[in-house]
Amino acid sequence: MKNHLIAVMDAVETLLEEGFQPERDVYLLFGQDEEVVASEDGGAKNIMRTLKERGIHLDSVLDEGGAIIPINVKGILNNKELVGIGIAEKGYTDFEITVNAKGGHSSQPPVHSGLGELAKVITDLEGNQFKAELLPFVKELFSNVGRNCTYPARLVMCNLNLLQPLLKFGMTKIPFAACLVRTTTAVTMAQGSPAANVLPQKSSITVNFRQMPGTTVEDVEKHIRKVCRNKDIEVKVLKAKEASKFSPTDSRAFKIIEEIVMQDNKDAIVAPYLVMGGTDACYYEPICDNIYRYAPYRVSISLLRCTHGTNERIPVDTVASGVAFFKRYIRRASAE
Repeated sequence: MKNHLIAVMDAVETLLEEGFQPERDVYLLFGQDEEVVASEDGGAKNIMRTLKERGIHLDSVLDEGGAIIPINVKGILNNKELVGIGIAEKGYTDFEITVNAKGGHSSQPPVHSGLGELAKVITDLEGNQFKAELLPFVKELFSNVGRNCTYPARLVMCNLNLLQPLLKFGMTKIPFAACLVRTTTAVTMAQGSPAANVLPQKSSITVNFRQMPGTTVEDVEKHIRKVCRNKDIEVKVLKAKEASKFSPTDSRAFKIIEEIVMQDNKDAIVAPYLVMGGTDACYYEPICDNIYRYAPYRVSISLLRCTHGTNERIPVDTVASGVAFFKRYIRRASAE
């Protein structure tokens, strides 16, 4: 997260040049191996352990996450900015699922090879998704956006209690919305025989799950065994990280972020949301109750789509606005 790192460092150096003296301690927590999933000896974990040994409990943690996204839906939301503040993040688990078979020569194949049996497992997993649930943050997100919509969209979005079943069903049909309401299942890798003329004795797939808060790695394994008709499968956890806790939206730290955003743009829509990917912020849970994921950069939808892709970038002036945000946040958050 180079732009985030640069902005934080620039903000701190500028504050020092200006003679700023914080009333409360400010910690810059930079791990050397950012976001190595399930690392037992990762930088963030070691930093947390060190602080914990010193008896330090942090008031708040601010990591990357949501951004400032322009939205313009003609006749419903006109020239608004949606500012997402991540109050939690999903878990991450890679499972290897294996089917064992007799193998043999491809000239004498059975009705279903090991890969054929494994295809049934894939069908079972993709055809039996996790149950969708509208957690409180989804309702708050829709409510905050809804208050800025024109009628009749405002009426719909601000009365979700009456429309929950319909909304939940609709969201599960749209991938970028479905991930907000359920644990996701993604079959990403497959392996069979090493040769074209050999039937596989061992066929395996790797399935990536992103757990909703409240769903554990153990819950995912139970789900796999429940929905797969083939009970002879081998199920193995390759890599796992539990979902984070939810941080409150009424804390001092959240309010500071919200106030700074609104000072910059009184028409901004600030809303809590769930981070789909992973950050190192979750490792600080043992020493912090208020963990937020927010990157103060204005980026278009097209630039967001460049994330982790070719020519990933943001405008230079956006970095400058990020520096300004961190200066203001540090001033406010470090005050008694």
